[in-house]
Amino acid sequence: MLAAVALPALSRPAAAQVPTRTLAKPVGEYAEPFSQLSAVRELKDGRLLVVDSRDKLVQLINLATNSAAKVGREGSGPGEYGLPTQLFAMPGDSSVIFDPLNQRYLTVHPDGKPGASFRVGDESAGPPGPPPGPPRPPQGPRPPAGAQGGAQVIRIGGLGFGMPRASDARGRLYFEGGGLSMGPNGPVAADTAPIVRYDRATKAVDTLAWVRLPKNNASVKSSGSGGNQRMEVRIGGRTPYPSRDGWTVLANGTLVIVRVADYHLELVSPTRVVTRGPAVAHTPVAVGNAEKQEYRDAAKNTGGIAIMRTEGGPGGAQTRASSGPPPFEEPAEWPATKPPFSASDIFAAPTGEIWVARNRAASDAVPSYDVFSPAGSLTSRVLLPKKTRVVGFGAGGAVYTVRLDEDDLQYLQRFRR
Repeated sequence: MLAAVALPALSRPAAAQVPTRTLAKPVGEYAEPFSQLSAVRELKDGRLLVVDSRDKLVQLINLATNSAAKVGREGSGPGEYGLPTQLFAMPGDSSVIFDPLNQRYLTVHPDGKPGASFRVGDESAGPPGPPPGPPRPPQGPRPPAGAQGGAQVIRIGGLGFGMPRASDARGRLYFEGGGLSMGPNGPVAADTAPIVRYDRATKAVDTLAWVRLPKNNASVKSSGSGGNQRMEVRIGGRTPYPSRDGWTVLANGTLVIVRVADYHLELVSPTRVVTRGPAVAHTPVAVGNAEKQEYRDAAKNTGGIAIMRTEGGPGGAQTRASSGPPPFEEPAEWPATKPPFSASDIFAAPTGEIWVARNRAASDAVPSYDVFSPAGSLTSRVLLPKKTRVVGFGAGGAVYTVRLDEDDLQYLQRFRR
């Protein structure tokens, strides 16, 4: 059961006047561009492990010498990856790469050499085998009152519980439920999802909290009949400027949820003690014609992952993947306003600070991040150069960003706070 810490004085909106700092000039930039820089992790020696999901490339980069070494290679054998997407820190300065195409994770040692592969739940090395059965139900709190069905955590082949979102200093992985619940006629969209923690050492699975999902977050389409029946499940991507909770995890295992209803942070300790931070005052940004066009333009640079698995047929079971932007679909409806923050741009710094990207009007070209203390209070605001976004953090106040040039190529930069 969740144990709430009562903080009545924190219910008032936080003062809007906080110190603002501008990161104007990077202290380093890697000369070679990327197509879709999806993950960056700073190692203890200052080198960077970098994943380009569109080019299916993992590199160990030294910004001081502007040099890079390739890590592993594309494939399905030992030390290989089919579709590198996310990167997570593990104990001992090692890392793991999430590889949905091969249905596994690949370990990377501190020297950049690939190690063993494993799956969530069985930790087996080597190439993937037959899909395992469903895990035991996650233990923990139930969906909040009034929720229209709780999204289930669905195990898919060697993917465990789907795509991980974070890790902590103990190497535990954190997932979000897929946005679907089982109805009498099959899967249906849910408006809440569990945040699930998986401990690789003990194989324990538990639910820490629940988050609100946006309208139309998931959809299910069925076609055909008999042996030719096909079901298409799509999660995310259909709602422009989705109003939903976001989250990340601190190194000590504290789950940080950014609640969209009144924009405040909720800190869930590893033992599920909940502390609520102050609400943050904000002025909603109206969605007009400029914001609609901004959304359309941004869609072409949005990273997407599609996994297609065909069972049976002349060639047997086959798995294919695509990491380019999904086909654009004009939204059926637009929200009246943007939510106060972007739920996909929330980061935890090594110091315990939480960075949250603010949504802004289309006419405002300067990216802005709200910076919160480990206790959940807004302490400052950071402004970045135009066409940049935060992608990670390092020691000594290092902030890593991605700069987009006129040709939509991406460049990795390092700033110092």
